Amino acid sequence: MKNKFARVAAVLIIASVLLLVACNGDGRPGDADTMHEGVQERAEVIAEDYSHLFPDVEVTQKIRWLSWYALDENAPTAEIFRAVYGVPDEDGGDNIIHFMNVAYEDRLERLSALIASGDSPDMFQFEERHFPFGAYMRQFDPVDDLFDFDAPEWEATRDVMRLFEWGGHNYAPIHMLVPSTALLFYRNSVVQQAGLPDPYELWNRGEWDWNAFLDMCQQFTDPANNMYSIMGWFIDEAAILSTGIGILTIEDGLLQNNLDDRRLDRAMDFLHGLAINDHRFPYHEVNNFELNPAEFRNGNILFWNDGPWVYQQTLTRFRERDGWADDEVRIVPFPRDPHAAQFYHRGKHDSFMLVAGSRNHEGYKAWVTSALIAAQDGPMETQARDRMKEVYHWTEHQLEVLDRIQEESVLVWDFKNGIGADIACAVSDSPVENLTKPVIVEGESFTQVREENRGVIEPRIARINRSVTGGNR
Repeated sequence: MKNKFARVAAVLIIASVLLLVACNGDGRPGDADTMHEGVQERAEVIAEDYSHLFPDVEVTQKIRWLSWYALDENAPTAEIFRAVYGVPDEDGGDNIIHFMNVAYEDRLERLSALIASGDSPDMFQFEERHFPFGAYMRQFDPVDDLFDFDAPEWEATRDVMRLFEWGGHNYAPIHMLVPSTALLFYRNSVVQQAGLPDPYELWNRGEWDWNAFLDMCQQFTDPANNMYSIMGWFIDEAAILSTGIGILTIEDGLLQNNLDDRRLDRAMDFLHGLAINDHRFPYHEVNNFELNPAEFRNGNILFWNDGPWVYQQTLTRFRERDGWADDEVRIVPFPRDPHAAQFYHRGKHDSFMLVAGSRNHEGYKAWVTSALIAAQDGPMETQARDRMKEVYHWTEHQLEVLDRIQEESVLVWDFKNGIGADIACAVSDSPVENLTKPVIVEGESFTQVREENRGVIEPRIARINRSVTGGNR
């Protein structure tokens, strides 16, 4: 959908990168303290001026958070919570969150064990890789009765939440849209030296599509000299979603199987071409299944496909060490499918799931509302933007590009990995991953791999849908 909340969505995008900046520390003297003081001051203003937006509850228990990462208790969400509700004092201490640390690979097994034992955590991170399967397995409770989603503060994400309704219920109260992995980073000097058109200018002229991208690839790729046109983990996902569909979408509260959609065939032909023409960086052959940022730094990779964190964690350091100009690192969205009328862009968002058996609905409601207000507050967004430029050297132009991608694109989600880790694990040779990875990595035929894996995937889709429509699980 063309987002009617596009401007607010852009604010949420910038706010989400603020969380990366504020929470990661980065070790730069004075930065964290100054940032924290500003957040605390603003949180106190919000607590006073917007008290009507917060649930009238008393939070007496710390919020049990099961995750592989800790929530930052100095970030805007925590400071707003603290200003409105104080700190739960069930066992002393200054923490709002009781962090239940678990290794990422063990998270789902641990979640199941805690629920079964009657010791449920309160919150769990939303993951496309575990939705709707987590709801199907009754690991999460719907939250329709906890929030008034018709209220103005949900305007920015209400339409997106409708894409995640499962069986007529909302399980994911989305407080923030976050930057997706469908960005393409490139170096201005590399493009110029290769005699190629500037992708940003092609985008401005309405010419940035798969054909323009492939024309650049044909001119740049030179395997004999270790020069490749694109590197990244998520190229297959970005290409598929640029057609306007995912392999599995949710429509009318049910999983929609798009395995035979001609748009998917078109995307797989595109990915197959990247493989057989050696355009994609062959990480599986030359780098032990790892990407190689040094090749982008050296000008041997034309495009790096990933999210904004690549700039903050890696590219800004290259820029400082090598003295790159302010406009050296540029950004464009993944190119448009030529058959599509507009840009479709991989959607990504942040929300907290209410775990089945939670005994702290009050704390959950208070935390989610604090996160929602933190993400949408204008002064917080201004701090975020200034902070991004100061600490990570984002330029105003780059931030405007992130805004524009969200404003001009239709957001699309793919739930292909959300039908059970046993057949849809994103980091193994699961049947779902074997629909796409062999095509772009090895150049195999999509027609063949689709038929090899269809017999496992489609019965699972039908089984999950029957849990909503009635019938045997």
